[in-house]
Amino acid sequence: MAATIHDVARLAGVNSSTVSRVMSGKATVTEETREKIHAAVRQLDYHPSSVARSLASGLSGAIGVVVDAQDADAFSNVYFSRSLFAIEQVAQSRGYNVIIANSARKAGGASSIEELMLERKVDGLILPPSTVKPQLLKKIGDFPYVVLGQPDVASQGASWVDVNNEQGAALAVEHLYERGYRQIAYAGGDGKTGFVKRRVIGYLGALRQGETPMIFPTDGTAQGAQHAALEAMAAPQRPDAFLCNDNLTAFGVLKALKSLGLGVSGQAGLVAFDNQPLAEYTDPPLTAVNVDTALLGEQTARLLFQRIKRPLSNQQIMLGAALIERESSHRM
Repeated sequence: MAATIHDVARLAGVNSSTVSRVMSGKATVTEETREKIHAAVRQLDYHPSSVARSLASGLSGAIGVVVDAQDADAFSNVYFSRSLFAIEQVAQSRGYNVIIANSARKAGGASSIEELMLERKVDGLILPPSTVKPQLLKKIGDFPYVVLGQPDVASQGASWVDVNNEQGAALAVEHLYERGYRQIAYAGGDGKTGFVKRRVIGYLGALRQGETPMIFPTDGTAQGAQHAALEAMAAPQRPDAFLCNDNLTAFGVLKALKSLGLGVSGQAGLVAFDNQPLAEYTDPPLTAVNVDTALLGEQTARLLFQRIKRPLSNQQIMLGAALIERESSHRM
């Protein structure tokens, strides 16, 4: 039979309420008493009941991470995994569990967000930008939440953490200019919403006066990027460099350029957003705008726990981007 708090109290020679306060970190006792209690806990292999703890504190001991059920690609890649791992680490350090749920509505009509929040299954929520709408914010009210990424709408009415995608695009364009490239194209994504839109805005803002914008949307696959790059290179005014929305787009562009007999590093420049582990092993190695998604997840979780601990006004945190220079953007 599992040990109870009363067993610990008897072995340590204190009352149960003292054990409870020590376990929750709220007791003011001597170091000797504290050590006796911890020794009894270890000896009896005692584990506090999460249900009892929840009833006593009014907290569930869990946070929810909601994913967009309609956007499988955004949450099935290595970047989301890094963010989620960082969130899990921060939560674990505070004795919290992480519950992952999708944003789809259930048969009864309630969404996972509403269920987690209204039934108090979690003490706070981390939301994807696509779910943040004025009606949801109204429903959430004062419930603690943070958005993992800058939402397209109502961004001032929400707390969020994101990487500065506009800054990252500007860094890439300026780097290509410094390397001697002039006809710089943007490849990847539709550029209409989310972080892709902000990357395109950064690209457009960094183009020098008189330079013609060249934007080539893709379907998110390497094959789509390859076809887009071939079309771009067949145009009367063709690019001499590409800023790619992600590494997958860059792989497709690389393949297209090589099929045309163009060697990247001199004849064509290439910079890619994100810095996948294979980026430095391509031929040539990819210059990349590094998006630190582990830091993104960590900062999002830390902000959420601040909001759980005490009411705060909405906060927006923008993390800086950095350029990792490799051979794909060099010019001979």
